Amino acid sequence: HVHQAESHHDADHDPHRTWKAATLGGGQQQGEQAYAAQDYRAAADHYLRIGGVAPGSKIRPTAEYDAAAALIQLQDWQAAAAVLEGFRSGFPDSTLQPEVTKKLAYVYRENDQLSLAADEYERIERESADEEIRRDALLVAAELHEKDGSPARALEVYQRYVGYFPQPVELNLETRNRIAGIQKAQDDRAAYLEELETIVTIEASAGSARTPRTRYLAAQAALVLAQGDFDAFVAVELVEPLEDNLRRKRERMKTATEEFGRLVDYGIGDVTAAATYYLAEIYAHFSQTLMTSERPGGLSPLEMEQYDLAIEEEAYPFEEKAIEVHESNLMLVSRGVYNEWIEKSLQRLAESVPARYDKPEEASGIIGSLETFVFEMDRPAPAESAVALTGGPEPAEPGTVEPAQAEEPEPAAEPETVEPARAEEPGPAVEPETVDPDQTEETGSVTGPGTVEPARGEGSDPVAELAADAPNEGE
Repeated sequence: HVHQAESHHDADHDPHRTWKAATLGGGQQQGEQAYAAQDYRAAADHYLRIGGVAPGSKIRPTAEYDAAAALIQLQDWQAAAAVLEGFRSGFPDSTLQPEVTKKLAYVYRENDQLSLAADEYERIERESADEEIRRDALLVAAELHEKDGSPARALEVYQRYVGYFPQPVELNLETRNRIAGIQKAQDDRAAYLEELETIVTIEASAGSARTPRTRYLAAQAALVLAQGDFDAFVAVELVEPLEDNLRRKRERMKTATEEFGRLVDYGIGDVTAAATYYLAEIYAHFSQTLMTSERPGGLSPLEMEQYDLAIEEEAYPFEEKAIEVHESNLMLVSRGVYNEWIEKSLQRLAESVPARYDKPEEASGIIGSLETFVFEMDRPAPAESAVALTGGPEPAEPGTVEPAQAEEPEPAAEPETVEPARAEEPGPAVEPETVDPDQTEETGSVTGPGTVEPARGEGSDPVAELAADAPNEGE
C-alpha cells in the first residue's frame, strides 16, 4: 500500500505530464483568445498544436473543428478542407460530423470544386432529418452538378427530389420543368414528353395549391404536347386511299383543335395567343390540303374540272375561318398584348390578305405600325362571357370574333422550355372559336367536338366526303 501511494504521488508530480496538461489548456485558451481578437491564423495554429502534443486528447476533436472554422474565416479553402477531411476520417463517431459535412460543402463550393460540393450537399440530405434542409440540399446539389457540366448526375438528383417531395406543388413542378429541360437537351424526346404530361396532370389535380406559376408551367407544357398533335395532323396526306386518309385527317384535326382549345383555360397571354395561332393554322392547312389532295383516276376532262371546282368550293370556308381566327389574335394588340404568336398571325395575314395587312401606313383607321406591317381593325367592346369550345352557342358571323382576353405576356421564352420567370396574374379569356371538320348535313350547324360524324361507306362520292368537312356559310 505504501508503494502504491508513492506511485500515485510520483504520477501527480510527473513534470512531463504536468507540462502536457498545461500546454493543452494553454493552447485551447490561446486559440479562443486569438479567435475572439479575429487573429484567425494564430487561432488555427494554437488549435492545431493540441493534436501534435496529445493526439489522443479528448479536446482534440473540438480543437480541430475550431481550427477549421478559423481557416474558413481566412478563406484558406485548401487548408480548411484538409482539416475537415482529417476530422471526418479521424473522428467518425463525433456528434460534429453533420456540421463538418456542411462546412465541407461550403468550402468546396467557395473553392469552385463544384462536383465535390454537390456530393457534400447530397450527403447533407442523407444525414438530416429536417425536411426543409433536405429539400434545399438536393436542389443545390443538382444545380451544382449542372454548373459542373454533369447533366446526368443533375437529372438523377432532380428526379430523387420530385420523388421525395411532392409538396409544395409549385416547387415540385419547377423541378420537373428542369428535368424536362435536361431530357430535351439530351434528345430523349419520349422521356421529355412524358415529364411534360406529368406536369400537366399534377397541376390539374392540385386544387387550392395551384398558383399563377403552376398554371404557367402547365400551360407551357400543354402547349408543347398540343404542338405534337398539330404535327400529327399535318403529317396525314390526302392521297389514295382518299377515304381512309380523310377519316384519319379529320380525327387528328378534332384532337388538335380540342387540345389547343383547352390551352385558353389557363389564362396565360402567351399561351392563348399561341393556341389561337395554331387553331388558325389548322384551318389553313386543311384548306390547302383539300386543294392539293390527290385526284381520282379515270375522270374525263369535264369530270376533272367539276371535281376541282367542288374541291375549291369546300376548301374556301376553311381558308376564311383561318383568316378570321388570325384576326382575332391581332385584336389582343388593342389591349396591350403583343408577342411572337401575334407577330406570326400578322405575317400569315400579310400573305393571305396582302391588300389589307401588307400595305403602307395610312392616315386614318390605322392602329399603328408593328415591325414593317400596319393593319386596320375594329375595337369591339369586351365580351361579357367566354365562348365555350364545346356545347356553346353557334359561331359568330365572320368579322365579329371577340379576341381572347389575356394577361400581360410572360417574359420571352422558347416555346418548348419554360424559364423560371415569375408568372403574371392571368386575366379572363375568351376562347377562340373552333370549326369542327364534321358537319351535320340536315341543320348545317357545327357538330360538337364529341360528336364526330361517322365515316361514309366505301361507295360514297369522294367530293361529297370532302364536302362534309367544310364550315357552312355564315360561320
